This record gives sequence, C-alpha cells and structure tokens, in this order.
Amino acid sequence: MGGLDGLDPELMKIVKKATDLHGHLGPFLVIGVRLGLIGIRKLGLEKNDEKLHVTAMLKNAVPFSCVLDGIQVTTKCTIGNKRIRLKNSPGIAAKFEHSKGRQVTVEVKPTAFERLKNELLRESISSEKVQKLAQAVASMPEKELFIIRRT
Repeated sequence: MGGLDGLDPELMKIVKKATDLHGHLGPFLVIGVRLGLIGIRKLGLEKNDEKLHVTAMLKNAVPFSCVLDGIQVTTKCTIGNKRIRLKNSPGIAAKFEHSKGRQVTVEVKPTAFERLKNELLRESISSEKVQKLAQAVASMPEKELFIIRRT
C-alpha cells in the first residue's frame, strides 16, 4: 500500500480498510484509525462492542472530518448505528464511552495538530506529500501524537 510499507502489519491492515471506505489515504484518516484503536485498547474492549459510543470532537470540514471514517472503521461506531456523534471543536479529540461507565478521551496534541494542519493546508500539496504525511502519522510514537485521559 503506497507509503505504508514497514509499519505495524495490523495497523497497515486497518488503514487499508479505512482507505477503501474513505477513498484515499491521508493523515487525518490515519489519526482516526489510531484514535479508535487507542480508545478500544484503553477501555479493554473488542473491536465491535455494541455498548461503545464515541463523541468525535473536531471541525466539521475536510480534511479534519476524515478522522470520522478512521474511527468508524476501527470501532464499528457509525453514523448509521448512531453510536458516533460529532461535536464541533477547533482541535481533534475523541471520547470513548462504554455503557458500564468506563470512559477515555484521546486528544491529538495541539503542537502536532498545528504542524500537520500547516503542512496539509498549503496550496498545491501533492497526493504523494499527503501520503508521506499519512505515513508520518502512522509511524509517530503514540506519546508524541496523543494525550490520553481517563475520565
């Protein structure tokens, strides 16, 4: 898969599924995949736990909204099953809630978000550069990209 060779095979497999759904590979899609995987892992859930609900907090505009497709692929919380909802926000975060009262919020660090946003929103960015940014997001250590808070 263009630009993702050498990454964790499980992550690559999920990113491929997300790319197939979304239509192209991009860094915000990969952020969504990683947010979903962290939320599931931190709550100790299976990938299709029907008692999981997600609130995605981000700007409801492309490219930021691409995060939603990554979260939907990883968690199976979709717009159709009403287990994901969008809350307009200037940054990017997702709150994962299980009906047993367990919750975790995962936020993209503001510094990482600003760097990525500045790179992506340049005029005339090539699809090759977008894929390189997606690879950078996929390979970035979790602690450099995210803030994780149990609530």
